[in-house]
Amino acid sequence: MDNKNFTKIKFNLNKLFLIPAVLFNFYAGCTDNSIDQPSPPVAEYTQIDFEPAWNTSGNKIAYAHSNIDNDLSGIYVTSSSGLSSTQLVTNFARSPEWSPDGTQILYSQFFQIYKINTAGDSAVQLTNGGENYYPKWSSDGSLIAFSRYEGSAYNIFTMNSDGKQITEIDDNANFPEWENNSNSILYFKPFYNKDHLQKGDTLFQYILNSGAKNLLTILNGDVHNVNMYPVYTGDEIVFSSLDKDGYSYIYKMQHDGSNIVKLTDTQGYSPAYSFAAQKIIYTNRNKGNGRLWTMDKNGNNKTQLTH
Repeated sequence: MDNKNFTKIKFNLNKLFLIPAVLFNFYAGCTDNSIDQPSPPVAEYTQIDFEPAWNTSGNKIAYAHSNIDNDLSGIYVTSSSGLSSTQLVTNFARSPEWSPDGTQILYSQFFQIYKINTAGDSAVQLTNGGENYYPKWSSDGSLIAFSRYEGSAYNIFTMNSDGKQITEIDDNANFPEWENNSNSILYFKPFYNKDHLQKGDTLFQYILNSGAKNLLTILNGDVHNVNMYPVYTGDEIVFSSLDKDGYSYIYKMQHDGSNIVKLTDTQGYSPAYSFAAQKIIYTNRNKGNGRLWTMDKNGNNKTQLTH
């Protein structure tokens, strides 16, 4: 499963459909070749294993894998030791998510959300229309939160576990995350400057029983230019941010946005947390790595999991 395929892609901040590749390149406008121009900022990264998810027991991990051979790309499952991996879904797919009882896994493929038995059979399509990503199962297994890209923005919805009764939660919003025993949903809402470039995000909380929407904090500036994957850990929120040059790092903060602490010095992306294992798993996107790593909630004891 070793893949060192280095590719250049253009990064679309508005859509944030991150195809696994290895180089971010922010292209400059037209230049006068007769004058020496500074090089445009380039964020180099490797992304092979990404968007991991723990099962409830904290002993298994599902993740997306990208390979130059499409038959080897897909959704894989490994143990918490990372010693062996089994392919569950073939072809490019992303955003796996375990059911609370561990018998099924949600994932996004061909712009739609599916669920599949962990035995690897009976895949069922749950969504139709739009481009659907980031499914998250509620703790009782009755609801699924997800993002749908329509027109020019992501919107967040919930649906029943059978794909029925789709309900919009908020527009211009992305990266849903359940919290408080699935009584509320966290998500980011991007905001843009006058040139329509994303310059940060607001973190919102949606309360299911009342429909209230609470603004928790604002993340912006050169360090938190684009913010993704909020993760509820009980007392804190872990998330990843792209800086102004496209480099990604993982942070944690209090629920109200205070006391932001950087957890990774190498590039970190798509974190997930296990209450059972009390570990964060994430992608180390440093150039030449691109694999899954684990660390403690405070950022200590970083250990590579997949190879």
